[in-house]
Amino acid sequence: NYMEIPRELTGVKPRIFGLIGKYFPTGSHKVGATFGCLAPRLVTGTFDPTSQKAVWPSTGNYCRGGAYNAKLLACESVAILPEEMSRERFDWLKSIGSEVIATPGCESNVKEIYDKSKELKSEDPNRIRILNQFEVMGNYRFHYAVTGNTIAELAGVLQKQGVGNGRIAAYTSAMGSAGTIAAGDRDGLTLRPDR
Repeated sequence: NYMEIPRELTGVKPRIFGLIGKYFPTGSHKVGATFGCLAPRLVTGTFDPTSQKAVWPSTGNYCRGGAYNAKLLACESVAILPEEMSRERFDWLKSIGSEVIATPGCESNVKEIYDKSKELKSEDPNRIRILNQFEVMGNYRFHYAVTGNTIAELAGVLQKQGVGNGRIAAYTSAMGSAGTIAAGDRDGLTLRPDR
């Protein structure tokens, strides 16, 4: 579930490896993070799948993961994403039975998806549960534990292959769901496979 980025592309001596999210335990990086947001609510009873809807506002991938996990866990869901996102996203969301709401704009129009979320919540406050990726702690916890541990395990695997000393020199992450960066908090930026 990783690949080395060739030095011919990086232009630097240090060896750089990237994780491939497709092969994470849940099948997708975002799917895992959304499971980490919904499952604790189901277990603690703060989300009732018989009377409430999980609302997943995002620019595309987080809401896909949320809708997918909601379907697996027999929860109603609403995916909210900008209308200019790929047709494939909309078609896929509809194919799994999620309610889909398109808001004006493109990927940079994040405010509009949250405005729509607030509107839905104000219309039906007892039924609507917003699972905002930027404020649900499960997003952070998933990436800290799963993504962070995956990186640590990779360092150990590479060390056994004679690459490196089992420690991570640096961690770089995109901030898509604001959770991925949490992996860097696992023992700071020094990730150790023995912990």
